[in-house]
Amino acid sequence: MSAPLAGLLVIDLSRHLPGPFAARMLANLGARVIKVEEPELGDPVRSAPPFSGGRSLLAEALLSGLESIALDLKQAGGLEVVESLLDHADVLLETFRPGTLERFGLSPPQLREKFPRLVICSLSGWGSSGPAAGRAGHDLSYQAAAGTLAATGRTPNLPAADLLGAWSAVAAINAALFARAHSGAGARIDASLFDAAVVGNVTNVAAARSVESELPAPGPLTGALPCYRIYRTADGRLFAVAALEEKFWRQFCAAAERPDLLALQYDRDPDAHRQVGELMLARTSAEWAKLFGRHDIPGEPVARPEHALEGDQATARGLAGGARGGIPFPALLDGERPAMTGDMPRLGAHTRELLAQFCPEKLKGPRRQRVAAGIGPRFSLKRSLVGWVGTLKR
Repeated sequence: MSAPLAGLLVIDLSRHLPGPFAARMLANLGARVIKVEEPELGDPVRSAPPFSGGRSLLAEALLSGLESIALDLKQAGGLEVVESLLDHADVLLETFRPGTLERFGLSPPQLREKFPRLVICSLSGWGSSGPAAGRAGHDLSYQAAAGTLAATGRTPNLPAADLLGAWSAVAAINAALFARAHSGAGARIDASLFDAAVVGNVTNVAAARSVESELPAPGPLTGALPCYRIYRTADGRLFAVAALEEKFWRQFCAAAERPDLLALQYDRDPDAHRQVGELMLARTSAEWAKLFGRHDIPGEPVARPEHALEGDQATARGLAGGARGGIPFPALLDGERPAMTGDMPRLGAHTRELLAQFCPEKLKGPRRQRVAAGIGPRFSLKRSLVGWVGTLKR
């Protein structure tokens, strides 16, 4: 059960973060993922900081366990290979702007006619319809338009639109595969990072509808309440107090020997925040953690990302493998966590063996002829310099 998608073949044309994250989750569930990359530089994530030993740590996390084939989709030879791959595939995942597949001669209607069992997932920033469909964007712009930033007015520490969009794509792909098992027909999925951010903003929408103001005040889960926010402690660290329910706030006030704070739980006045903040400054983060644990009050020290992977809970749950660069699947299936297998492939590392498996006729000509036709990695001074600069950044 730890590899429920074993036997499924995913052709991944995606780039950057959302698509590769979705592809990695499908691979963790057992699918075979063939990543199609541009021959000269590959997925831009390969050049994304931070670096270690000339390798992108983000790329290592996203691309490990996948197979890489280098194809130029602007050349007929590259497109022919993609079609040969799709002839055996269950899922096509792509993150181009709407209309790009059509320019390649691979429009979704054409693909559905030629490959009726194929699940086609187009994951784009704004979706394939609406006035913004063709616009450029990044996570910050999708979150801004979706309203997720209004409550705090701060640049978020997590690319929520990218990650929620990736998960919505994974969910839709699995739903389409389930439906195909009954109908025999594939599907066209139009997934959007903007859509996912709007839907995921449910708590802030509810909070905004409860008050009448030009700009929404911080919501109950975004720092508006003294009982649910982050405070600094005596040792300069940060501690997250999450005593949202009345019983937990009572336990907190009793444990801290501050019954006078009982009435401040939901008080939005800055003075209420100040009083609780002064209390939190009276003890170290470790002392608060001990007290919260002893009295079963929701609250934890704010951990650094790398420390979170090394903690007792992460170790017990089998998440610690993420410290080595992989991305573990965030759920157990029948008591097992899907395995993270394989290292990050070099750009085009599997080109020859995939050609041999899916279209052996493409191997008959000399290598320079194949490269000219858009098949196989090309030497790139820019790629070499990126790796060299990455080494210097270690």
